[in-house]
Amino acid sequence: MLSKHRKHDRTGVGYTLIEVLIVVAIIAVAGAVVVPTMVDVGSMGVQAAARMVIADMLHAQNDAIAKQKPRKVKFDVFNDVYSLIDEAGKTMTVAWKGSEDGNYVVNFKDDVRFRGVDIKRVDFGGEVEVIFDELGTPSDGGFVELAYNGELYQIRVAAFTGKVTVEKIES
Repeated sequence: MLSKHRKHDRTGVGYTLIEVLIVVAIIAVAGAVVVPTMVDVGSMGVQAAARMVIADMLHAQNDAIAKQKPRKVKFDVFNDVYSLIDEAGKTMTVAWKGSEDGNYVVNFKDDVRFRGVDIKRVDFGGEVEVIFDELGTPSDGGFVELAYNGELYQIRVAAFTGKVTVEKIES
């Protein structure tokens, strides 16, 4: 016959509430100490800005090849702005940036993702622009430097091949 009251054997089954709370507290303290030193939002912003400049340069280069017409990437160091320009000298328009004509302009001061990122220097054979011809070859090799809070990234365009690379410059 079964008894109405069973004895439950709780020895060795699971963790106590105190043990779980101690582990959670240790993880919280470790996270509060480690995460801020690993992730600097500004550092991520300048890296994202560098990736965006690279992507836009490659877009201009590939568009020049696809349409068999020159494309220009022009930088305004003073205002931290760059734009992609077509063969007629007009700022290019892309659908994914909205319906407004001439919308292919990136402004680091106005874009919250890149706030604080500066276009430090631009030099493409003494010019602040690079023009990709119908074969994707740049008018001249050169570089763009992006800075944020002492961090400096240099985006280079190779003179003949148009290969685009990025490098963090140590101070």
